Amino acid sequence: MRNSINSNALVDRYPIIDILKALAAQLIVLHHFCVYGPISDAIHTHWPVISDLLFYYGRMAVQIFLVVAGYLAARTLAGRSITWRSSLYLIYKRYTRLAIPYFIAIAAAVLCTALVNPWLSSDLRAALPSWQQWLSHLAMMQSLFNIDSISAGIWYVAIDLQLFILLTLIVWLNTHNTYRAQITIAVLCIASLMVFNRHPELDDWAIYFIGAYGLGVLAWWARLKSNAETPTNSTLHARILFSITLLFGIIALIIQFRLRIALAISISLMLALWGERSSLLDVHPKIKIIFITLSLQSYALFLIHFPILILINAIFTGLGFSPSTTSATTATTYLVAGWTVSLWTANIFYNWADSPRAAWRTTIHLH
Repeated sequence: MRNSINSNALVDRYPIIDILKALAAQLIVLHHFCVYGPISDAIHTHWPVISDLLFYYGRMAVQIFLVVAGYLAARTLAGRSITWRSSLYLIYKRYTRLAIPYFIAIAAAVLCTALVNPWLSSDLRAALPSWQQWLSHLAMMQSLFNIDSISAGIWYVAIDLQLFILLTLIVWLNTHNTYRAQITIAVLCIASLMVFNRHPELDDWAIYFIGAYGLGVLAWWARLKSNAETPTNSTLHARILFSITLLFGIIALIIQFRLRIALAISISLMLALWGERSSLLDVHPKIKIIFITLSLQSYALFLIHFPILILINAIFTGLGFSPSTTSATTATTYLVAGWTVSLWTANIFYNWADSPRAAWRTTIHLH
């Protein structure tokens, strides 16, 4: 981990975001280990309550990523005078930032599956992807064309890109009128919370998730910078819009309670109130470094843990273990081993493919 961060990476850190991203990434890994392969069945046999919690609720961590992504995207676009050229460049930059590590991780998943396919359970076994699958994944449009995903969880990357494009276009179209941009986001957010998010068939589209993402965007605009801050008119307008959106979010929960939306509302409120407070991570320096490192590597872990999950499940089966005959100790050991190796691999993958210092970024002039 020591090589993963430098002094530049520690500048302008948001401690609460580091904590949220670090914890959310671990939950996603544990969720997938409780969903796929014989190890998940073994864990459920011996630890049914924990397994069910991770199976049904671990995926809620995606809401944390959505809200945080909206918050950070608004920060990225803040204070910019967006032209159509700069908006296209920002979208291109975002796509490249997401796509290159994403495509490497997909290739790793395909390679691992091909190498150990005979020892994989039916839910992990797969044929080599077709060219249609490769192209749809390259365009991050596999869900829109109803094409099977090559790796677990990567639907989120495509949604993240859709949401960033939508936000960038809204800011560009209202580049000289921030208040109008804020109103547009608030209206879309409310429409999603009240209507679109209640229709699962829309979950391939940004409009389904703009409720959570938009709450993060509005939280950035409405954030409390310090106790001594004197709000500007722009900030007051943003806080009014954020409060109205939160109110509609609560009404949406009364109409149809969704835990994921309740979580998104809570996280956005937390970010608006405490997002910039550095005192939240005033702990031992080594613990602080761990959270920052896990946060920086959260995307790398999100991408690369599935190939590790494939390999660790193949080893489990190849050595003759089965869910029905495996002891609790063995099942837990394999889960912890898979999680640990995922973290170690994410550290390597981050430095090689996802870090701002990665060679490919220098090659295509992205920093």
